[in-house]
Order: sequence, then C-alpha cells, then structure tokens
Amino acid sequence: MSAEESSHEQMSLGSEPPEKEPLGEIDEEEATPKLTLRAERSGIGSLLSSLRGDHLAAEIRRLSTSPTSEKEEDQEEVPERPLNRKEKRRLQRLQEEQNPGVEVKKKVPEVLEPADLPKELRQLFSDTKSFDFYEASFGYEVTRRNNFVHFVLQSYQGTRAIAASQDRVLRMYSMENYGVLWKKNTGALILDSCWESSGRGVFSSSFRRPIQLFDADSGDIIRSYSGKDAGDNIKEAMCVGNMGNNILIGGYKNHFQVWDVETSGDAFSRISYMDKSFNTGITGVALSIAAHPTMPDLFGTAGSSHLLGIYSINWANAVSTMEGSLKGYTNVHFSPDGLKMYASERSGDIHCFDTRMNMMTQILKRDFVTAHRSRFDIDATGRLLISGTSSGDVVVYDLHDFREEIEPVFTCHVASRCVPCVSLRGNRIALCTGQRVFPDDPLLKEDDDSGDVEMMDTLATGNSVQTWEML
Repeated sequence: MSAEESSHEQMSLGSEPPEKEPLGEIDEEEATPKLTLRAERSGIGSLLSSLRGDHLAAEIRRLSTSPTSEKEEDQEEVPERPLNRKEKRRLQRLQEEQNPGVEVKKKVPEVLEPADLPKELRQLFSDTKSFDFYEASFGYEVTRRNNFVHFVLQSYQGTRAIAASQDRVLRMYSMENYGVLWKKNTGALILDSCWESSGRGVFSSSFRRPIQLFDADSGDIIRSYSGKDAGDNIKEAMCVGNMGNNILIGGYKNHFQVWDVETSGDAFSRISYMDKSFNTGITGVALSIAAHPTMPDLFGTAGSSHLLGIYSINWANAVSTMEGSLKGYTNVHFSPDGLKMYASERSGDIHCFDTRMNMMTQILKRDFVTAHRSRFDIDATGRLLISGTSSGDVVVYDLHDFREEIEPVFTCHVASRCVPCVSLRGNRIALCTGQRVFPDDPLLKEDDDSGDVEMMDTLATGNSVQTWEML
C-alpha cells in the first residue's frame, strides 16, 4: 500500500489532526531562540554574533514599544558585554525619536582655547645653593666643582618638579612653597627620569642600575624594574617613558623593554629597534620616549641616529619611520592631536615631522651649539613650544605659524649659562641652568704667570633650578 493510499484511509476513518496550542500559552523558555546546528559547527564567533543579534533585537523591540514601568526597567538584566559603536548609534537614534524634547548626552572632547603669546617673564624662584660646595673625586681637576643640572621636569598637575644634577642626586621641589621636599642619592650618574601617569611617583634610570620608582611624597623606593641583557646582567636604560595604561618602557641597546608598572622585576616583553624583514625602525641608541596622546598603544622615540620611529606595543614593532638630521635627536614630543612629532636636534634646531606623511615639514630655528641633552616642552593647547638655548635664553615659538622655517616670537635672557631643559605647565615654567665644561672651554681662564688653568667664579655659581611665570 502506498503512502498516499494510507493517508486517504486515515482520513476516511475520521482521524482528526492534532490540536495546536494557542500562541499565548507558549512558555517563555520555549520562545527563546536556540542555537542552530550551523552556529554550533561554526564555533565561538558565530555564537557571539548570534547572542549580539538577539540582544540588539530585544533592546530595539523594547524601545519601539510603549515604555514599561520603572520597576520593570530596574529588574531588566544588564547585558554581559558593552554595545559596539553601531549598536550605540542605533539605540541613540531610537532614544531621540522616543523623547524628542530630551537631548541625549554625547561625549564631546574638551576644547581648549589657544594660549596667548607671552609678553614677559617674571621670576618666582631660584635655587643655586643646592648645587654649590660640590667637588667630585673623578674627572678633570679644574671642573670637579661643576655640579651642573641635567634636567627638571614638572608633574602633570604642576604641583611638583623633579631635578637631577651631576652629583648623582635627585631633588624633589614643591612648585607651591618653592623649596626642596626631599633628595636622594642614586649612587650613579642619572640618565633619565619621567613622572608616573598619576603623578604619585617618579621613574629614574641610573648607570648600571635598574629603573627605580620613587614615591613623590617621601622619596622612598617603591619598586624596581630590572633591565637585563642576553647574559642576565643588569643594564641601564638610556631613556624611560610611562604610558597611560600602566606600561613602563625603557630604551636599551638595540631594543626596548616593557614592564607592567604594578609588577617589579624582569620585563614581560621586548621590542627590537629595527625590523629587518620590513626595514622599519630606528638604529643606534634611543634617547627619548614620548607616549602618543590619542592612541595609548603607540609611542614615539628618537636617539643617536638620523631615524625617528613610532612603535606599537601590541604589535611589538615599528609602525612608521621618519628620516631627519644626521646629528641625532635628544628629546621628542607629540602635538596634542598626535598628528605632529617634534624632535630636538643635538647641537641644533627643533624639527617638526608630520606623522601622516612620515616626513619633516618644519624647522624651528634655535641657538644651541653645545652637545647637551636638550629638552623642550609644548603647552596643553598645542600653540606654544618653549625651549632653552646655549646662550642662556628661553625662546617661545608659535606653532600656528606654518612656514617651513620659523623664528622665536618671544625671547628672554634668564642665565649666563646654557639652559638645557624647560618644563611648562599652564603659565608656569621650570628650567635648569648649567653645562659640562672641558679644560679647553672658553669659560676657563689661564694664569699668565704660572700657566695654570683655573675655574672662573661663574662656573660654580651658574648652576641652578629656576621657576618663571609667563605674563
């Protein structure tokens, strides 16, 4: 008997089809969508996309229907993951359509008004006594009392400043009371320092010593980060940089080492300077590290070679390389929007590089003839760039001038010696003075009668940390 004949026979016997349950009586558990066989075979990617689509459909259905009571809204389960950009925009449009009189709050970046060009500088503080009465047991006899200051860096809040000098001492200054809060002898030549992103600590690197984190209040050592070579020997970092996502970076020979700020000890990652497969990256020794202002994964660097690079921590590689001066660079800074990178040439000018085209676009002319590790700073609005010179001047540039070569718009003479470092926070400037002197330097004079070389009086008193205010 065929299937067709059997079906006719059942109908003839009066069998009734099974009754269908009404839609309203279906349980909520049965109505929930179940994973299909295809989703199970596709793996976790299809599973997540399926869950995302179900959540988005339920949220849109809730907004499109009449509003529920407050109790039901409170009882609604919070999604396990944040919405992506498309879902946020779609929900935002539905909320605006549902409540036309209420504007949905949007995250708008804070817009800073461009800073005004300074007209004059007013001195607030000067410390010269801390750097007197020093005599080293090494070096040239005529220059052993030269305790010149390497750098001074203000905190992000502008309430404190850290300074390092030739006597291997770190000094913490209060920018409110203008005094030394504490000082610590690191035991070796201080190479570089930077502030922690929260402003509660200072990272410092010294010769043949690990990177140390000092407490900003007491000066105690909180943590130590050991940079090691292939032979498991402690090596010094020539430069240090702190990213906003609790990442510490140190520049070593041919590579960077990366730490988690909360974890002491060895680095968890290494990034080579040069990637020979793609011929990207820098060569030589890195002398400065700057975190990217808008992309927390990127940082810029420059050093003893003519190459500048932008590196990615996640990729552990250079994402772009730029060519500059053969003299090398000692300090780098990004503009607030991250589109430009400025680099201080050794014994020369300041160069501006466009990070989109990877090329030099502007030169800021500066009188700097010494081989010091010069440092400059850029204000928060991105208009003013301030630097020191080897003749003792503080110069200010207007970055809204887009000519290929620009001159300073403001110059103020602050010292008789070199100004190697300038730090700017708001309208307050912290700077240091002093320079390394050799026996054949013009600052030294020779006695006509005996032929001995003596140190001039200004050589010992020309080292200082100063604070100025822009008016």
